[in-house]
Amino acid sequence: MQDFLDVKFDQFIEDYNLGENSEEANWKRFVNYQFYSQFQPGRLDTDADLLDQICVESSEFSEVHGALFLLNDQILSEPQDVDDILQRDQKGLLELYFLTTGNTEILARQLEKLFYNLDVIEKDEKWMDILHYVMSRNIMLRWKDNPKLRVVIYSNEGGNDEWNFSDQFHNCFSEIDCIKIDKRRLRETVNSNENSYRGEIECNALLNIVGGKEELGNAFVICMSARELIGLMTNSDGLLRRNMFDDNVRDSQGQSAVNQEILATLREHPDRFALYNNGITIVCKSARQENRKFILENPQIVNGCQTCNMIYHAYRDNVNLDGVQIIAKIVGSNKEDVTQGIIRGANRQNIVYEEAFETIRGFHKNLERYFENNQVSGYQKIYYERRSRQYADNIQIKPQQKISFCGLIRSMVTLFLNHVEDSPRHEYPLLKKYKDNLFVDTHSCLPYYLAAFLYLNVDILFREKKLPKELSSFKMHIMLLIKEMKGGLSPDLGSDRIDQYCERLLASLKDGKLKECALEACEKFREIRIKWIRAKGVQYQFGIKDSAEFRNFLMKEVYGTLEEHNAEKIYTGYVMNVDLDRNHTFFGFIEHMPDNVFFHEFDNPDMDRTYIGKRVSYRIARSGGKERAIDVRLMGS
Repeated sequence: MQDFLDVKFDQFIEDYNLGENSEEANWKRFVNYQFYSQFQPGRLDTDADLLDQICVESSEFSEVHGALFLLNDQILSEPQDVDDILQRDQKGLLELYFLTTGNTEILARQLEKLFYNLDVIEKDEKWMDILHYVMSRNIMLRWKDNPKLRVVIYSNEGGNDEWNFSDQFHNCFSEIDCIKIDKRRLRETVNSNENSYRGEIECNALLNIVGGKEELGNAFVICMSARELIGLMTNSDGLLRRNMFDDNVRDSQGQSAVNQEILATLREHPDRFALYNNGITIVCKSARQENRKFILENPQIVNGCQTCNMIYHAYRDNVNLDGVQIIAKIVGSNKEDVTQGIIRGANRQNIVYEEAFETIRGFHKNLERYFENNQVSGYQKIYYERRSRQYADNIQIKPQQKISFCGLIRSMVTLFLNHVEDSPRHEYPLLKKYKDNLFVDTHSCLPYYLAAFLYLNVDILFREKKLPKELSSFKMHIMLLIKEMKGGLSPDLGSDRIDQYCERLLASLKDGKLKECALEACEKFREIRIKWIRAKGVQYQFGIKDSAEFRNFLMKEVYGTLEEHNAEKIYTGYVMNVDLDRNHTFFGFIEHMPDNVFFHEFDNPDMDRTYIGKRVSYRIARSGGKERAIDVRLMGS
């Protein structure tokens, strides 16, 4: 008879088409998936590339079976992530996780070898690339402290798992921790990842807000200790239950000024914390009171992510939290419109970047429904998982059928904005940079569906080994080549011709024809890469994935021209100012990322001062290396 964990393991093999692999290899992958899913719940369901990166298969480091690195609590999936995080936070705190299911003594020797020889070891795997970059001299200058090393040991056998690192090795880390997990702990992790969690908290003061109303459920305001909150939001390994923050509109904001103030209050004035802090909001399926305790089913902290993260960091840094009290609003309701209203209302009372609300906008809800109502002949149905794990309860929907917001925006930037070099970046920097060009309410859903279709199905072809494995890291370039070689240049996303273009391209790929097109694209990519290296030199064979120069070279090889096509793209933005130049003609600037765009009456004869603050559409023209807006048209205020 199979137990709960065996059934989950079998389902995992089926979901990820791992039947051809050995049971040992699949089990290592399963342990990695479950343990590391705790750091960003749902991420590995829609980012199989990241899961491949985490699951280490190295002959030189044979006892390292999993590796994941966090900078200021953010997963590093590309070296570029390091720059994005440090641009925001200025200083970085690095945590390095290494997982093994094997011999811990050999692992210890291999880790010392890895760190002592990081500059000279051949970096043929992504995790080594990231580790080398984040520990390079220029990045080390921006560390807040030495890294924290976490060694995760999976074993069902007892015994001594201790080891002796050299003193020199110890001095390179601010902490070296060992996390031991077995089948029982792994079972708890699986439940936690699926948010099948029942929490208990004890309160010191209580105010009943709503009770007995079926449409609202129960609602209370309570005062509880920091220790109670720590117990609620951490698991048996002492790790933060990050899936408790799935519905929070923003993740931890790192070492921001506000968060530094929270930490300072916890250290210097713990007894004043409840007076200075706005508190947190917890939404759960049900909340009931038993004496002084509250029983919470599947709790979600929807407001107060920064507070919770700083309390957790203070706890990990051994700050005395005995005198710290937190005000918490607890709502037990099964009604989604109630919980969504709470999420938006609670967060609107604080400064929240609009990007954080992006996926709860109507455009994304329409997009979700569009995906559910459409399917390309010869391929499985695909789904837009705009909220983390929203399809987790439907076992009929496999991971390879779901695209996240992150995957969607990367695909759109690649395919319809022609900036494949930006695709490895985190979704929020991408949204900030391209917010005027993507997810506009007047856009058709079809190009977004096409982008998701290519993203998911090209990925499947690589995973089923129907495309060359060595090109899998250039998946976005292959997608771009499929689109350009089969469909040609696409119209602007706001054009009335965009649907016709997408329908024609999808029709040419239906009934399994994508494989042939993808193979042609792979062959074209190889040909272009050889020409690139021949033209630029051997040293240019690396770093082409995020090179705009290589993207231009690729497009030239496809179309035989380096002509910029930005003038064909329609942008939208707000007019910042309008003034008169010395010739008494109007000029102004339109808000645009990364640089605001100049426009002039010469190109736009109807413009006047009433344009200030108005939303406009425009095209970009270039001359002499400079950009200006042309064909500027009012869209309303």
